[in-house]
Amino acid sequence: MHVGIFADIEGSFGIWRMRQCRMGTREWQYGRACLTEDVNHAIQGAFDGGADKVTVKDTHEVGFNCLIDRLDSRAKYIGGHYSSPSLFGKITDLDLVLYVAIHAASGTEGAFFPHTHYGIFSEVRLNNRRVCEMDIYGAYLGELGIPIGFVSGEDIAVKQALASLPWARSVVVDKRKEAYTSSEKSLRYLKEGRAMLRQTAQEAVRNASKMQPLVIPGPLHFEAVFRTRLLADKFNRWKFKQTGETVEWESENMIDGFDMLNKLTFIPPKIYPFRRQFAFLLRSYFRIKNTYFAPKPNSEDAAET
Repeated sequence: MHVGIFADIEGSFGIWRMRQCRMGTREWQYGRACLTEDVNHAIQGAFDGGADKVTVKDTHEVGFNCLIDRLDSRAKYIGGHYSSPSLFGKITDLDLVLYVAIHAASGTEGAFFPHTHYGIFSEVRLNNRRVCEMDIYGAYLGELGIPIGFVSGEDIAVKQALASLPWARSVVVDKRKEAYTSSEKSLRYLKEGRAMLRQTAQEAVRNASKMQPLVIPGPLHFEAVFRTRLLADKFNRWKFKQTGETVEWESENMIDGFDMLNKLTFIPPKIYPFRRQFAFLLRSYFRIKNTYFAPKPNSEDAAET
């Protein structure tokens, strides 16, 4: 069985503030260590559960957040984003995905760093319903026949994910500062939380046959509501239908709809014909930058990563 571990960062154990997720900051370097520990426990759980092969797909920001030299060497690591299939690259040989460190949807009150796909959106809707990333990514993977069988993250993020993925196993992660800056109590919480992460990942893999690909039948109607009209005007270079801050489009399936979302968000029309070369250059640049020129970590009095 080939298990994919997809990694965001906001829902990691040890992280409690936005700056720890912002690429290039000293606090993010600490956040990378937190994420890497979570991913390692998921890797261990996947192998415990019977995986023959594990591939880690780094999905936060530019996709080079895990500290590669600290990752479990049994797993293959794939950083950066790809042009085809859109964003995730070639993943069709995966049997199951475990999604580590997720966050809540844009517009979720009281949530830690809520956003959907990119911070420019105040809301993303699919068929007139506000969706989170697990709805979009889950349905994208589902059309490829790949189920999401595990999620970890803040309580509201997990709740949103399980609304569409009720079969998935889950681990809830505390986002309060005091959970990670209280010395012995924090050390105990981190140890127990990550042990639960490993155990639950193991259970998900052992029960892979019970996991279902998420399929949302087309046609699909997408609406991306930008935070401001200025942002909508700036990013709508493909001239999708626009009303004020809202840009909308139709697609017959999630794969095409997700590709259009990525066009709107990341790929101007002039770049699109060269998207493969552009993606390769970005991966090469950030692989070098985030590996060899990263700042020294600032843990801000955290008990441990």
